[in-house]
Amino acid sequence: MACAFHGYTPDPTLVDVLLATEEIAVVRLDPANNNSYKLLEVLAGPEVSEFPIPVTAEIRNALSASPSAGLLVARDGAYGPWMALTILDPSFRKVIDQVVLRRSALINGGEEARSELFAKLLNDQSPAVRALALQELDRTSYSTLRSARLPKVKNLKRDLRIGDEAFMPIRVLLAGLSRDQSLHSFLSSELNMAIEGNIPYLGAYATAMIELNGTSAVQEILDRYLRPGVLPLETRTKLLEALSVQHKAAPRSVRREIAQEVARLLRDSPDLRDAAARFFGMR
Repeated sequence: MACAFHGYTPDPTLVDVLLATEEIAVVRLDPANNNSYKLLEVLAGPEVSEFPIPVTAEIRNALSASPSAGLLVARDGAYGPWMALTILDPSFRKVIDQVVLRRSALINGGEEARSELFAKLLNDQSPAVRALALQELDRTSYSTLRSARLPKVKNLKRDLRIGDEAFMPIRVLLAGLSRDQSLHSFLSSELNMAIEGNIPYLGAYATAMIELNGTSAVQEILDRYLRPGVLPLETRTKLLEALSVQHKAAPRSVRREIAQEVARLLRDSPDLRDAAARFFGMR
């Protein structure tokens, strides 16, 4: 359902890279030659002495500024070239150690295992760890996200207003899953602005509104936006896709309301029939 929540296919996360490789290490600048690296520790794979990775000014400055930090490096896949991944401070290093230790479980356990791990890190003190947790949950299917044990996310309202645009889709979904009814009017207003601005992740607002207010939110979305002639087909299709997300995940009463209302909608909106067939199996 990436299309409803992003409008594009998200890039692989750091965890995706670590689960796809066989060799992972932590390095520092070589004291004898600050244009090369010296091994600190192998996290996965055999012992390696050389890392043919450029020492950029950004990496040199980051490592020079923090004696306790290291550079996480890994091969691209099983046999590809070495890559510089990220600077590791002690807090971030603890998370990476967990990922490496649990690689088999994370690979074999699927989305549930990953969402369980990273949901616990949404309120971590480290901004880098919080960002990684958001990236991971952003890649999780909505049904898995909905069943995860999610904490009350600190500063969520503030970040919904002024936070990093890249994390907006997942933050919007977390707002719906927060069960905080005070957010409904905000999400409704934001959905309206997202539609006016043709924001790619406008479907996330619709999904979150339905999570908070169930059948009344379904009716609001249908009446305001999905009736014939209200909006362009592309926008209505994104909203229909958001309804289909909740049609799979929501409580039975909401799923029934969505199915009934979409069936009624198609009687007057033949232009939505192809989308309804794709998302709901309806004609």
